[in-house]
Amino acid sequence: MKLAICEDNPTHYEMINTLLQKSLQISFDVTHFTSGDEFLRAIEMEGCPYSIVLTDIDLGTERINGISLAEKINHISPDTQIIFISQYLQYATAVYETEHTYFIHKQQMEKYLPLALRAACQKLEKLHTQYLYFSGNSRNYQVLCSDILYLERNLRQTTIYTRTGTYTTKEKLTVLTERMKPDFCLCHNSFAVNLHAVRTYSHKGIILSDNTEIPVSRSYYQQFKDAFAFMMLASHREVQ
Repeated sequence: MKLAICEDNPTHYEMINTLLQKSLQISFDVTHFTSGDEFLRAIEMEGCPYSIVLTDIDLGTERINGISLAEKINHISPDTQIIFISQYLQYATAVYETEHTYFIHKQQMEKYLPLALRAACQKLEKLHTQYLYFSGNSRNYQVLCSDILYLERNLRQTTIYTRTGTYTTKEKLTVLTERMKPDFCLCHNSFAVNLHAVRTYSHKGIILSDNTEIPVSRSYYQQFKDAFAFMMLASHREVQ
């Protein structure tokens, strides 16, 4: 996991970094930025590779502070978790102009930074389950699971059909489907379907929300029917 600390005060940076080492039980790399301008130059060139960004709000310049920096990060990398750390409580309301995980007063870092990191990691874990990660054509992809309609295996290639386009990968249909359960289910040796995209079905086949029709085999029909019923029940409970 990659983390960034944006802090212009060397003493405060060392305090934050020390607490990180104590709090996180997973492997991580930290990059230190001493100004918002330095951070922006880095992410504008290479994108934002950081899962978590811990930033002071007063970064020693009026041109860009931690809040305006967070707005940029929200736009470039919406999944990045932002933790504000400041010694000025008057910023506590202003941070709500951005998507962030936590606001911590510097005098309470030892108590609240571990809690903030735990909350950020939980959000990242939840986000991770919302995406399908795979490789194809010498590239790595992440696709929102809810955008996927169905998958089809043909010879040694799996095609992933989404609402906006298609992707191909050599990864097996069964392996990809397993990673997206319980929202996806095999309905045929060569097909898996997003249960939330099903409009109607019968022994003859499954019709999706975009009117695509895919086959359902006799051997998979009961399994598909049970998975669809479970999904509908779970959705009903969420509404309640």
